[in-house]
Amino acid sequence: MNKKMMCSVITFLVGCASTQLLAQTPEQLSAITREVSIMENILSAALKQDTDKKVRSINANYFANQGVVFELDIQGNRRWQTIFSGAPDAPLPPMPEIDFADVNVEFISKQVEIISEQAVESSREAYQQAMEVMREGAEKVRDIAHKERDVSRELRDLERERRDLEFATRHDNSAETKELALRKKSLEKEIAALEKQQTKLTKQHQKIRQDISAKQAEREKQQAVEQKQMLEQISKSISLTLCDYGSGLRSLPNDEHISFVLNGFGHKNNNLIKVFNKADIKKCVVGDIKAGDLAAKAISYQF
Repeated sequence: MNKKMMCSVITFLVGCASTQLLAQTPEQLSAITREVSIMENILSAALKQDTDKKVRSINANYFANQGVVFELDIQGNRRWQTIFSGAPDAPLPPMPEIDFADVNVEFISKQVEIISEQAVESSREAYQQAMEVMREGAEKVRDIAHKERDVSRELRDLERERRDLEFATRHDNSAETKELALRKKSLEKEIAALEKQQTKLTKQHQKIRQDISAKQAEREKQQAVEQKQMLEQISKSISLTLCDYGSGLRSLPNDEHISFVLNGFGHKNNNLIKVFNKADIKKCVVGDIKAGDLAAKAISYQF
């Protein structure tokens, strides 16, 4: 294709696109804007009622030749994923790499208060419970770590004294040798007892950390169940509302779509997208299909 012919094709395509854009007059766009605004209010009211106000707000945009996109702000969803996204799965890292003795429990307590005040009312209790688990676990681990440190210090002192006694015994043939040997035997008993205590503390330390990890896993599992239930409620509410009030979008071209963006509802904080054909919505409005059928026809994906 030569340059002259290519320019002619481009000019033709641009002309067609311009004609298509001009086909939507200011009056038509004004009508779509009004209808979308009304539908936005209807969806907002329905979703807040059907999800116990978990959907805080809806923002709508219209894209020419594509359709309407409603973006849902769902209470607490992204916040919880962010808070616990950095938590380790299993197994936990080796204990020597983390000094739990330095865990600042008071700091954690203050963070509970600060962030809880920022959280919305219905999420505050769940967040405080989660942080309480973290704080309780930190207190237990810190206490065990302190005991381990004390035992290690005492063991070092006793080991040092035993080495001194061994040195003295090898270089002293006096009458005190027998007394030194008795003291050494006593030290060995104390060392054995402390080593046993140290082993017990280490096991307790590991058990506490495993319990923390298990509670965290259970919390995340419960969160996944709640998220699934929430998604089912939202999907049902959207489908029912579109079937009941979808006729209000009469100015929207029949070949365009009505889409919903559920912020943070996809895997790894991706958004969940649901796309409905206006033609399917019209079928549901007149009773040709049910709300469940409409939901099944929607295209769902993560992005």
